[in-house]
Amino acid sequence: MSDSRIPPALLATSSRVEAAPSGRGKTIATRLPKSEMEAVEAAARTAGKSTSVWLREAAIAHLNRPVETKKSLPDPTLLAEVLGLRNLTINLLSAVAVDLPRETIQRIVTHADATKKGKAEEVLRRLQEEPDAGKAAK
Repeated sequence: MSDSRIPPALLATSSRVEAAPSGRGKTIATRLPKSEMEAVEAAARTAGKSTSVWLREAAIAHLNRPVETKKSLPDPTLLAEVLGLRNLTINLLSAVAVDLPRETIQRIVTHADATKKGKAEEVLRRLQEEPDAGKAAK
């Protein structure tokens, strides 16, 4: 029986995980719905292992997996405000700096676009290293 929820590596018959440590280990008890328990038992049988050994290896494999980070998305309201300020700034610069050629204004905007991500990452890194840096002095 094959279940798409079971990683292929756990269906293999060879184990790369060390044997369970002898001595006084801890026991983990959990409840599974009948369908999930049947899938675990079938995967363990397919791998030629006991259910407890298979579950231990599955837990260790899960702990050793690469951590997937979800890219966070900016708040839509905040993003709209920042983009609005950006457009306002460009339009004001274009209107006030009448003696500046359009190409010069475009170079200024292009430079800001090229450096904004690096500057933002630098500020965020600084804030992470110094947690109190973002707080106002009392």
